[in-house]
Amino acid sequence: MSTEDTASGTQKLVGGGLLVAVALGIGQVLAYAQTLVAARTLTPAQFGAFSALLALLLIGNTVALATQAVAARHIVATDPADRADETAAAWRTTLQAAALTAAFWLIISPLIGFALRLDSPLTYILLALTFFPLTVMGGALGIAQGQELHARLSAVYLAVGVPKTVVTIALLLTLATLTAGMLGIAAGTALGALICWLLVRGQFRSGTARHSTMLREIPAAAYAMLALFALTNLDIVLGRVFLGEDEAGQYAVGIIIAKVVTWLPQFVAVMAYARMVDARRGRTTLVGLGVVAGIGAICTLFIWAFPDLVVSIIAGPEYAQMADLLPLFALIGACGALLQFVVFGLVAIRDRSLIPVIWAGCVTLIGLVAVWHNSVGQVAVIMLAVVATVAVVGVWRLIVKRDVPALEGVSVSG
Repeated sequence: MSTEDTASGTQKLVGGGLLVAVALGIGQVLAYAQTLVAARTLTPAQFGAFSALLALLLIGNTVALATQAVAARHIVATDPADRADETAAAWRTTLQAAALTAAFWLIISPLIGFALRLDSPLTYILLALTFFPLTVMGGALGIAQGQELHARLSAVYLAVGVPKTVVTIALLLTLATLTAGMLGIAAGTALGALICWLLVRGQFRSGTARHSTMLREIPAAAYAMLALFALTNLDIVLGRVFLGEDEAGQYAVGIIIAKVVTWLPQFVAVMAYARMVDARRGRTTLVGLGVVAGIGAICTLFIWAFPDLVVSIIAGPEYAQMADLLPLFALIGACGALLQFVVFGLVAIRDRSLIPVIWAGCVTLIGLVAVWHNSVGQVAVIMLAVVATVAVVGVWRLIVKRDVPALEGVSVSG
């Protein structure tokens, strides 16, 4: 490959990364807006239930993330001549995974209604039905990601984030009920899934869906995503359990900082994933880790330099005492971003060696916080130590595996 080709490829990758970053950013901003509207239109009891339902959606979304990862991996690893057939198989697998996921949540939905003390059965039925279009969107993302169509991938991300939040906000503002909020999420997600289908259908219409191992690979990928989700979100639950109400609220403000720092480099993992499946893996791994670490370092330095400004923007003057702790939470977010990149990199080659380490981190975190929880800072230090340790182990594992041969025959042999 000539120097000109390499430069052109790099420019396309950077341009595509910017498009994906903007699309992800719009979705995140709208999601925060949805939370603010819900907090102001629903009663405290309804907002608590709404937040719990959103948490369940996040847990169930691990199947959509896994569907995305598996579909993208198969498409990238397939010879270009057979890619239309593999993409058709990915779409068929997506529909199967969506149906199975929705059926599972429908079966357990009465238990959810009982546990959350929901008055209307429609509320938890809507939750279960939402998992069908949610998983469909994951498959559409995987197709665009696997085809490395960066402009289309960014459009699919917009379709994933914008209709859902816009419809939900509209119904919350007009009806201001918990069921209306869930109806907005279900309807908006369905609309988004329809748009996603329109965006990617051209990639599989000419293909014939053949036998594939994708469906049975999704649970393993979902398990990895669930482990990542558990470790990076467990501290907010522990803070609520072990800290006083005021301190738990302060910790929640710190978590906002951590989530922002974790989210900012998310586009790096999205853009790098397809390149970590094939022979480009070695260089992509090192460059991706460097970019994620660099973004985390810049964010941490900025927050360390201007903590008062950041806390006033994020939470207001009543949380001014949190300013000194914000760099600590920024480091938690930076380590979480690295761990996220590592998990996607290992999923790309079906390496599950880090998953037990992540679950061990969860157990360690629970045990340490249960013993030492005298302050917000103490819990944050424990969280940082655990996540950083797991991230270091993961980075080492990913670097060791960076020269693993490109996957072959993933469609049939699995």
